[in-house]
Amino acid sequence: PPICYPHPMPNNHGAGFRADIIFFDNDGTIFDSSTGVLEAVQEGFREFCARHSLALPVPTVERIMELTGQPNTVFFPSVLPPELRNMAPELRETCLRREMQAIREHGRMFPGAEEMLTGLRARGKTLVMITHAGEEYLGAAAETFGYAKFFDSLYWVGRHNLWCKTEMIGHALVQHGMIYAPLAAVGDKRADVDAGHAFEGKSVFCAYGFGTAADREQADYIINAPLELLDLVK
Repeated sequence: PPICYPHPMPNNHGAGFRADIIFFDNDGTIFDSSTGVLEAVQEGFREFCARHSLALPVPTVERIMELTGQPNTVFFPSVLPPELRNMAPELRETCLRREMQAIREHGRMFPGAEEMLTGLRARGKTLVMITHAGEEYLGAAAETFGYAKFFDSLYWVGRHNLWCKTEMIGHALVQHGMIYAPLAAVGDKRADVDAGHAFEGKSVFCAYGFGTAADREQADYIINAPLELLDLVK
């Protein structure tokens, strides 16, 4: 399991930190999935309920944002009552079609994210995306936003039989020959913070994303916009 260390309150006023390899979350960090994707989940939920004549409350945008970042095996059962959770895979497929369409038609990166990634690449940093999303969802984002020109590798849940971000980081460090390299994890959820700390790296919490005060508690640094990361990473 991830190793959590006691950390002081985040302090962005120091000299920054060195990181040769940086791990990024997707939704709420690089990709602003509030632009159409949240509504796509609601539309998919309505379609699912209509198909089965179910009178269920549609998840609110706030609830979807709260669950964003969870693996599909957690996300979709969480919006269904216990007696219907065996139908979560069907709900996932229904929503996924609409989500992928929304990404391609309305998706956007957070303002400054492209410039931030380009700047880090220019400094010779190795950039890796780690996400709890599935292959199809991440694939739609990667194709739409051209992730191949920013990231050295992409990890989604299940790739290489890896199911959590700590495992993804461990695999990537070996893959890139950077086992002892200083690292940082950047994201908007507690899973990102814990994954970075599991390898004694720095954690950067994205306050502009979908996380909560509880998600940021153990973070080493907090940024309010993607471009702020360039001022921290040395």
